[in-house]
Amino acid sequence: MSKMLDEIREQPSALAKLWKGERKNIAAIAARIRKHNPTLFEMAARGSSDNAATFGKYLFEYANGLPCSLTAPSIHTVYGRHPNMKTAVVIGISQSGEGTDINESLDSARKTGAYTIGITNTAGSGITKVADDVILLRAGLEKGLAATKTYTCELLALMMLSGALNDDKKFLDQLARAPEQMDKMLSMEPFITALCERYRYMDRCVIIGRGFNYSTVREAALKLMETSYVVAQPFSTADFQHGPIAMTGAGFPTFVCVPPGKMAAPLHDLCLELNEKLLETVIISSRKATLKIASKAVAVPVDVDETISPLFYIVPFQFFANALSQARGIDPDNPRFLKKVTQTF
Repeated sequence: MSKMLDEIREQPSALAKLWKGERKNIAAIAARIRKHNPTLFEMAARGSSDNAATFGKYLFEYANGLPCSLTAPSIHTVYGRHPNMKTAVVIGISQSGEGTDINESLDSARKTGAYTIGITNTAGSGITKVADDVILLRAGLEKGLAATKTYTCELLALMMLSGALNDDKKFLDQLARAPEQMDKMLSMEPFITALCERYRYMDRCVIIGRGFNYSTVREAALKLMETSYVVAQPFSTADFQHGPIAMTGAGFPTFVCVPPGKMAAPLHDLCLELNEKLLETVIISSRKATLKIASKAVAVPVDVDETISPLFYIVPFQFFANALSQARGIDPDNPRFLKKVTQTF
């Protein structure tokens, strides 16, 4: 059994520890954000944390009504420029807390007047020394190379912050149920493990989603690339139809993430179009009507609002990446060329 699989299974307890341990801290941080009266949010991250930040962009703009951008760390570290961030809240996200470029971006923003927040799983790490405030993920040591429980905890931390900023009790009540719902997601493991046998020799695929779950397909693609060496390309529905669809053809493996919500209908229509073109559609959804049109249907056992669905829709991809790597004779905990903490500049 891999460490990665152990940590996928630990996600219900990890989310519960984060929810219980950081609620008061996050509420206090939200109060300080309101006092700062920002005009925008900016987030700095790399790897899986950058995919969590992509989700955060959608969430803060949708739920909190403020523009949110993803920083280009090289502006600070390579080009030596320090944009004026006086009216911004800048959030650095790093599981290890030791990403040099993330920490320098946060430090630069703080010096120009930004209110800075570090989200990390590592108390006392570098990011905690350059941020005004810190949200600890409390996920426990992540021994597997591929981020699993720290990724979902990053998502929950961003959700908790957004909900606290709005004092949105209905949204926060949904988050309180997240550990229990995550436990239901673990029931998908046997089905996903069996499914991966069909794709043992897959060398390329596309993974499609849109809106809040654009972050999910980016993270899913990263998991397949780093654990199974599959050339997995993530696309939003719109971007896929603006050119990349031309590289596909009959039998091309196409994974489509279709949670309930505003994006469900256009994604359903895309799946119909892909079926007409004879692509092999693997549809991940809780929508029965959409699952019926799949080449391979992956039924999600929880039915949640679109705004929190990324927390759960990444789980079948985590199971898939772990099982596929082992089916291909690869150790998902020791993929080639990679190490747990990657320092970039």
